[in-house]
Amino acid sequence: MGLRDTLLPAAILTLATLAMFYTSPMDEGFMWGDAPSFALNGDLVHDYVAHGLGRSPVAFANEWFLRYPALTISLYPPVFPVAEAAMFALFGFSHMAAQATVSLFVALAAWGAYAIARTALPPLPSTAAVLMLLGTGAMMVWSRQVMMEAPTMAFLCLGAAALLRYQAGARVWHLYIAVLMLVAATYTKQTAIFIAPAFVAFLLLESGWAVLRRGAVWIAAVAGTIAILPLIAFTILYAPQLIDVGVGGQYANELPRYALASIARGALDLPIIAGWGPLVLALLYMPLVAVRGWADAAERRIAALMLCWFVAAYASLSFVGHYEWRYGIFLTIPVAFLAVLFVYRLSQGLASRDIASLAGGAAIFGLGLATPLPYEQGQAAVAEAVLRHAEPGDVLLYQAYDSKSFVFSLRLRTPEPKLYVLRAEKLVVDYALTRAWGIRDRNMSETDVAALVDRAGVSLVVLQPGFWTDQPSMARLEALVTGPRFEKLEQVSLRSQEARRGGLHVVYRNRAPTQPTAETLRQLGRPG
Repeated sequence: MGLRDTLLPAAILTLATLAMFYTSPMDEGFMWGDAPSFALNGDLVHDYVAHGLGRSPVAFANEWFLRYPALTISLYPPVFPVAEAAMFALFGFSHMAAQATVSLFVALAAWGAYAIARTALPPLPSTAAVLMLLGTGAMMVWSRQVMMEAPTMAFLCLGAAALLRYQAGARVWHLYIAVLMLVAATYTKQTAIFIAPAFVAFLLLESGWAVLRRGAVWIAAVAGTIAILPLIAFTILYAPQLIDVGVGGQYANELPRYALASIARGALDLPIIAGWGPLVLALLYMPLVAVRGWADAAERRIAALMLCWFVAAYASLSFVGHYEWRYGIFLTIPVAFLAVLFVYRLSQGLASRDIASLAGGAAIFGLGLATPLPYEQGQAAVAEAVLRHAEPGDVLLYQAYDSKSFVFSLRLRTPEPKLYVLRAEKLVVDYALTRAWGIRDRNMSETDVAALVDRAGVSLVVLQPGFWTDQPSMARLEALVTGPRFEKLEQVSLRSQEARRGGLHVVYRNRAPTQPTAETLRQLGRPG
């Protein structure tokens, strides 16, 4: 193989991955509310391995949570936090290290996508397919946040490449790798399981029912099912909210499953998820095939898998009770590959066919890279303001948006725990994971609110005026903090494209704090 077949694609994809990494926010300005908690999940795992081995992991996590109450590790599988923990062990805890973990998975996803494309395309068009994928709207946004979507995509791409090689006549171990990668993807984020039907449908579409007579297929299916069972048990026992959201239960505030509106919402968001360019090219591919036919069996296989993938991913979007456009990230894979197949087939006969495909992919990638990401200033200034006034052992009550970002910034500046942190919204209202899934006020009186502050031994408060004050108990808590009992120390103004997340944050000190017991702090600060 020549230079163009090896080094050039590797160099292009390496530069693309680095470009995505260096244009990612790494200054504590998390765009998505859960991103800092995903980073903290990895830090908890790192701290447990470094300092807590031999102790109960649950007890260690509960104590850790009293200091840094922004974890979601009880809801999601272990692959990503463990990978982050390894990165933090090497480079220390930081936003950059957390994002670098994601970017390494982006590189792995690029390699997997390239392997998919190479089953049917030459090196440069295969490189174009990867650039097209990385340039889609969903990949550009969620691969540049500390999120699990890109790591999940990495394993899915590797699994799809192995499955294509198996179906092309390669050895049976490719099938086992495909199942292993699908299991790894599911242990990264549970939603990867929705792609499993696509793998099954592809085998049936390509080989018919005869595929069921292959012993290797049954071995792979049974092994994969057994491997997934612990995760299913974990989700049922410890993260039932995720199941409830998925099936449209009490926490789902969206549309009925498979109602016309719920089916249409994914289509309406496709231009955001995939981008107009790749989407239009992908839509033109099937009419082109209808006219010209398949170029060869390899093209048919990759197109068949991509179509099965698209149907499975889109069906899951229509099924889920609580919808967010990021859930459509799995749709970027088939859109990108079908788009590049269209460009490659359309340019058939041109001497510059490979270059034309590469140029198309590079254009989509460049456009995606040039599109600004939503910005957040981050909570660094708030954390620094708090630490200027805090004494060791103080109890801080945080009454503002972006509590998870604040906790991340606090953790970054206190490698040795200094404060106990309580989140006001966890104490005076009831809600599950996010307010959008429903909220209930606890109907606390002024006396109740004051008693809570005394019981918790609150020394310091961070208050964002107006935070959830439509809830009577939150309004009473704000009135207490802004009254004579508390002294205003410092204020910080933050910038954000989302108005509610920016604005004024004020630090207050309790003029007469009480001393809480350790048991009280454990009760008030328990995860939930």
